[in-house]
Amino acid sequence: MHLKKFKRHNKPLEMVNLIPMINLIFLLLIFFLLTGVISKKDSNDISRPESEFGREAEIDNQNIVFTINKENEILYENKKLKIEELSNFILSKDKKYILDLDRESSINLFNRIIKEFKKKDIKKVFVKVIEKENDK
Repeated sequence: MHLKKFKRHNKPLEMVNLIPMINLIFLLLIFFLLTGVISKKDSNDISRPESEFGREAEIDNQNIVFTINKENEILYENKKLKIEELSNFILSKDKKYILDLDRESSINLFNRIIKEFKKKDIKKVFVKVIEKENDK
């Protein structure tokens, strides 16, 4: 048997080098991940009660916010709590405690929560509200 030898042409291969483009894409991805703003997503759809006298206050990381949704669930940092567990999170009189209530939540649950604060001798509890629109 006789094998044929294939002759190669000395023609340069036309290939596109994709490595620089891939490097650029990864650099852009890292840039946008590092410079992007990451904020906590409020997963609770709360329709707050209206208030004529409510004032907007600064909320910082030192505040402890309890959310009560329309299903009457007590949430702290998106974790469900029972009313009995609430007193474990009321630690200090120096903290600012805020209730983020849904307007359709039960007033009985609100009263029970306030009683838990009274047991721990907390004098001030703030409630998040929206400003009532005045009809002019």
